[in-house]
Amino acid sequence: MPSLARLSFIFFRIGNFTFGGGAPTTAALQRELVANRHWLSEEDFALSYALARVTPGTNLFAFCTAAAWQMRGWQGAISALVVASVPACAITWAITAGFDRFSSNVWIAAGIAGALASSAGILVASFWLLVRPALTAGNRLRATVIVLASIALSFWLQLAPIPVLAIAAVAGWFWPERSA
Repeated sequence: MPSLARLSFIFFRIGNFTFGGGAPTTAALQRELVANRHWLSEEDFALSYALARVTPGTNLFAFCTAAAWQMRGWQGAISALVVASVPACAITWAITAGFDRFSSNVWIAAGIAGALASSAGILVASFWLLVRPALTAGNRLRATVIVLASIALSFWLQLAPIPVLAIAAVAGWFWPERSA
C-alpha cells in the first residue's frame, strides 16, 4: 500500500489539476490508481465508483473518500477528501470572483468557449476509460446494451442517476458476465 503522503499527493495532483469535472478526474484516478500503480483492483475501483454515484452530494469527493479509504483507512479517506477539495474550492472561488470582473473581455470569452469544448472531449475520453474494461470479447453486447440503455434512461427519460444505476444493476444481475 502507498504511504499516506504519496497517496495524498496523487489525490491532490489529480483532484486539483484535471479539468472537466468529476468524470475526467475519476478516469484519471482510475488510470493512476488501478492501471499505473496497481494500488486498487478494478473491482475495488468499481465499488468505490458505484458507491460514490449513489451518495448524495458531490460524487467526486465521495469517490475520493471511498477509494482512499480502501487503501489507507480513515486517514487516507480524510486526507484524500481534504487535498482534493480545499485547494479546488479556493481556486474556484478565485476564478468566480475574477469572472464577474473580466467576463465581458472578448479574449476571456474565447478562452471560456475553448475550455467548454475541451471539457466535452475530456468527458467522452473519460467515458471510454470507464467502459472499455467491460468490453471483453464475450461481453461486448451486454456492456453496449447496458450503456446505451443507461444513456437513454438518463437523457431521454430524464431519470435521476440512482434509478438508472439500480436498473443497470438489475440488468447486470439478470444478464451476468461471461467468463473469458
